[in-house]
Amino acid sequence: MVIKMLQRLFLAFALLFTGLSLYAQAENQFIGFRLDGDARQTSFNFELINNLVIIPVVMNDSIKLNFILDTGVRTTLITNNEPGNLELKLKRQVQVAGLGLARDIKAYVVPDVKLQLPGITGHGQTLIVLGEDYLKLQSHLGKEVHGILGYDFFNHFVVRINYGVKRITVFPPDQYRPGRKMQAIDLVILGGRPYAEAGLTQANGTPARGKFLIDTGASHSLLLETDRNTNVYLPVPNIPTVVGYGLAGEVRGHLARIERLYLGEFVMRRVIASYGSGLYMSSSDSAIGRIGSIGGEIISRFTAVFDYRNHKLYLRPNNSFRKSFDYNMSSIDIIADGKNFKTFSVVNVNLYSAAWHAGLRPGDIILAVNERGAGELDLEKINAIFRSSPGTVVQLLVRRDKQVFPVRFRLKRQI
Repeated sequence: MVIKMLQRLFLAFALLFTGLSLYAQAENQFIGFRLDGDARQTSFNFELINNLVIIPVVMNDSIKLNFILDTGVRTTLITNNEPGNLELKLKRQVQVAGLGLARDIKAYVVPDVKLQLPGITGHGQTLIVLGEDYLKLQSHLGKEVHGILGYDFFNHFVVRINYGVKRITVFPPDQYRPGRKMQAIDLVILGGRPYAEAGLTQANGTPARGKFLIDTGASHSLLLETDRNTNVYLPVPNIPTVVGYGLAGEVRGHLARIERLYLGEFVMRRVIASYGSGLYMSSSDSAIGRIGSIGGEIISRFTAVFDYRNHKLYLRPNNSFRKSFDYNMSSIDIIADGKNFKTFSVVNVNLYSAAWHAGLRPGDIILAVNERGAGELDLEKINAIFRSSPGTVVQLLVRRDKQVFPVRFRLKRQI
């Protein structure tokens, strides 16, 4: 299964951004984001975790936060306000259907917030603050993450994300000129999200073509839908997996490979794809006839420039472009909690996998991996081990209740 980060956040929260007309109230000041001073551009570093771009944000001049930079969402979202330590004044409560939960999801509108990124200030921002930490972003990333920044930011600038050196450069819309090595791909911006046309050659040679959400907020390569008359089918072999996490818990699907992905002039081979059915679609997804989404595992193989004003995505391959597409061959999923995110809990074990036969079960706590204790590890390092070569022996030290015991299995490539 792939390393995934709540693939697709909007599966659970698209309703939160639909039908809400949110207007910031501020007097005598610019509303929106702009570069500080007379700067013609600004640059800053970011962290890349599970193919997700994590950026520093300062809220209301004093509160330092980490946000996911996500082309897949429209409204700025605070996912973790527990226990109200962000000092936000919650003005109005809204409720969202829980998509499988027995109760509605509580969220709050917070107007007129100041957000600052290095060299950039956003005045009069309206946020949606979740009443609880429903998404558990921090557990899935192993790092403090407080929110998500999307269309409200991208719509004001041209944003260049250099995944190779982990640096973002931001330009005013009229100041960016693409280099000769950049290939332009047409975007459709609908519902605050960018869509591009791409094509597939599937495992049996069958082609498929259609619109894909370009989604920096999902760590997968591809997410494909098999139940919407999309000419996309689930190939054999495939393996069951958790394709994402939503408000109702795990979203189950399958993992398999396609032969080729065609994005502009670029061709990527043997791409790993997540397959789901019955996935939530927003009104913009339905209107454009979306057949899937292209996530961070693919986008991170480029320097990507998002120009919403001119409806363009510019791409230039980086050193990762020809890297083979790997996945988590352990058949288990782990989250990180506790002090410094050093408590590693197993949340999923594929039935009858090597790890299952070795005795690992959901709820087990991993104390060591290959003789390295939890204090020496983080979630990224553990997941990197699970993506290493087939046949690699993985040795775990596991605690279950008050019992501590070893678990040993080999990584196995199934697709």
